[in-house]
Amino acid sequence: MKGDPNVGSSSPSAIKKRKKPSDVWEEMREYRDADGNVKAECNHCKKTFDGSSKKGTIHLQNHLESCQANPKSKGRTKELKKLASLIKKKSIDDLIKHFSNTERDTSDEDFDHLSDRERDASDEKGENWDDLDPSVLKSRKDEILQLYQEEKENLHQFLKNLSCRFSLQLVCAGLGPIDVPCFLVVHYIDDSWQRQSKIISFWVDDADIAMEYVKESCLSIHGKICSVLVPFQTHPAYDEESWFSQQGSLPFAGCLRNADRLMDYIDGVLPSEDYFRDGIKSLKECAHYVVNKSGSHERIQLDGDVQRAICSLNRVPDPWGHFKYFATAVGFKEAFFELGQLDSDFRSINLTEQKWDEVTATFEHLKFLKDAAVGFSSGKCDTPIIVDLPYVHKILKDRCNHPIEDCLSCKKVMKAAIYLYFSNYYSIRAIAVVLDPRFKMDGVQLRCKEIYGSDADRYLEKINEDFRDVYDAYAATDSDNSKSYEKLDAMGRPSSPKSELDLYMKELKVPAVEQFDILAWWRGNAPFYPTLARMARDYLALKLPFDHRAAAEGAMAVIDKGVLCHYLYGEDIPEIIRPLVCLRGFLSTAEN
Repeated sequence: MKGDPNVGSSSPSAIKKRKKPSDVWEEMREYRDADGNVKAECNHCKKTFDGSSKKGTIHLQNHLESCQANPKSKGRTKELKKLASLIKKKSIDDLIKHFSNTERDTSDEDFDHLSDRERDASDEKGENWDDLDPSVLKSRKDEILQLYQEEKENLHQFLKNLSCRFSLQLVCAGLGPIDVPCFLVVHYIDDSWQRQSKIISFWVDDADIAMEYVKESCLSIHGKICSVLVPFQTHPAYDEESWFSQQGSLPFAGCLRNADRLMDYIDGVLPSEDYFRDGIKSLKECAHYVVNKSGSHERIQLDGDVQRAICSLNRVPDPWGHFKYFATAVGFKEAFFELGQLDSDFRSINLTEQKWDEVTATFEHLKFLKDAAVGFSSGKCDTPIIVDLPYVHKILKDRCNHPIEDCLSCKKVMKAAIYLYFSNYYSIRAIAVVLDPRFKMDGVQLRCKEIYGSDADRYLEKINEDFRDVYDAYAATDSDNSKSYEKLDAMGRPSSPKSELDLYMKELKVPAVEQFDILAWWRGNAPFYPTLARMARDYLALKLPFDHRAAAEGAMAVIDKGVLCHYLYGEDIPEIIRPLVCLRGFLSTAEN
């Protein structure tokens, strides 16, 4: 048998046959044109070059390094940096103006040599927003999408590498349930102990499915979520708590709903309750009778303000005005009873004493919820740390004439409202107070005694136990840093070791000055209390009271109304606008 003559040979011909093709052919397509000439086509920009072996591949390599369409090229990297700088400085509509002007008036290379003031002046010469076409973004689509993917990966890697957890905030920038602009914002404390916030996702869709977007957006970082701030529009049926609590090894603080929108939730729930509709119906009948008789009945004479108030009871309450409606009704309770004593016809339609008790109880419950929501949103000192049904019963038992426990408002509305809007805030607020070195547990004790009275010990025991449970969970994952200290007694003998938490509690409190930088204190004391410092970085990332409205306005500042219209109705534009909005969030800094 004859073997391969080149096997084992070191002849030049053998070496030539085994020569490895150039790497450029991984990004170039070799073909022959109509005249039989060998050509090379760039896979990225589709430009063609001489591909003959005589020409070699140096010219092809040079092209790949400068090809604007090649994501690996030096020129591409430079262009992406320029794009990132523009996105960081300009709003999206200004970015569209910029791209329109550069395409019409000057090349990008010439534009690069202009100063910032000259560039802004050039952009201002462009047409008004209504005359601009966002489709100009299509010419930059590949660059925008590549930059978005790179910055998204960088941000997620940064968040995964953070030595702390973070809180997410879902911002729904609209009141309706359909086509709502939604932002996902991450709040955290960086390594220099400064609070930071960044938009990490954006979409426009129905509010009811917003939590599905949240889960999808944070799949790669879900194990580091401490809490989630949720607006009132999101559907409460989602099993949010269990999904988030199962993601990490440390306790999940909860889904915190926007307390200042609590009354919107109540107004949405009440009309579906039979007892509520029956009460409205009875009040309308009474008001209708009084209004009709006011001109002819000698005992029913109404001045302007009273007549307007009675007329408001004769109408179905505004969708967001149930509290005001019931406040007006309770104000007429005694007058209606007196009228019933004088007018048998009115007495026959007036509410029974039991029904008036239900109306009064409904109003008192609504007033309590409204006051509690305002207290949570404003951070008032007299706001209870724990809001639960026993506490509500204690507050309201003197305001109503029948057992609170039997009140339909409590059974139907109050329990759900407390769970959704107050229960989950408890751990965040309690831990924030204890981790404030000006107050510690003394601050909690003082507030509990002032608010809960004789029940204070029960609430104090719960707060102390729950705080220690969270601390133990952190200490269990921080065995290298969590410290126990062995102290000497007066005779110089070792005493029982003290945990880091015990030492913190026994340490003298910081003077209770109003201008106190709690993050700076923890930055300086982290070496002494490493486990508690980890808790502080996680639980103090949200400054309480948290201003949901300001956060929503800040998120909406990155997108313009005109852009939003094109997002909703423009062809091919949403797939460019969404990454642009996200890039504005990725590239933002504390200054901008």
